[in-house]
Amino acid sequence: MDTATRIEPHWIGEQPRRLYAALHPAMGPVTGLGLLVVPPLLHEQARSRRLLTQVAARISAFGIACLRFDYFGSGDSGGRGVQMDLASMREDIGVAAAALRSTPGVERIAMLAVRGGSLALASWLAAGGEVDRVVLWEPIVDGAGWVAELEDADARELRSTDRYPLRRGVPVEGCAGQLMGFDVSPRLRRDLAAIQVPAHAWSHGPATWGVLRQGVSLPSLPMQRVFELPVDAARIGDSTRMDGALFVSPALRELVDALARDLSDTVARGPALRESTG
Repeated sequence: MDTATRIEPHWIGEQPRRLYAALHPAMGPVTGLGLLVVPPLLHEQARSRRLLTQVAARISAFGIACLRFDYFGSGDSGGRGVQMDLASMREDIGVAAAALRSTPGVERIAMLAVRGGSLALASWLAAGGEVDRVVLWEPIVDGAGWVAELEDADARELRSTDRYPLRRGVPVEGCAGQLMGFDVSPRLRRDLAAIQVPAHAWSHGPATWGVLRQGVSLPSLPMQRVFELPVDAARIGDSTRMDGALFVSPALRELVDALARDLSDTVARGPALRESTG
């Protein structure tokens, strides 16, 4: 498949909370569907940027307009990391959703939430956000457990002999205001630790699909469809090394194409994407 695509970077939102966004316009027959990519958090956002750019490009080739964005206080958006919390991320998702809905040819939208982006999306939905379809890519569903994992990983990095060979394993002094090299406010830590995705009434929300590793199941989340990641799929959350999350392998391209085809087919079958979660 030819996945040549345009990318249109621009700003969304109003000063002083401008957000960086990149639109992948629908290519070929336009389906009327737009897909908002809700990015992962902290170091995983930076690690996944090239991967998600490629994913969005492939999906746009199926006539689905894709919009990527950076949260306020992260990436190329305005603000500082200490200004990020769940409230600000909810606002960002709302701003990005409105921008995508205003894109010519977009009649309905779906959202692809990646890793920790599922926590932000769950909070947005619980606050009254509406979307026709949700796709969760290896979602984080236990905020407290994930924060603990990040704190352990941060401690390992600070005593890494690869990163700091002259210290011979003596830890570098940590900082309470940072996590995995990014500024993190105490408020954001508390917010993330307090959220459990299944605790939100997900079954009363939009139809939900999953993109999961082989052998992983999330019985507490009602998913109508699960796409199984190939064994060589990029791992977004394993470490801080960039090379592990850069490329879309041939097998992963097939999965992304199947996801895009099914989203397109669902649009073609009816005026709305919502399905009963029974």
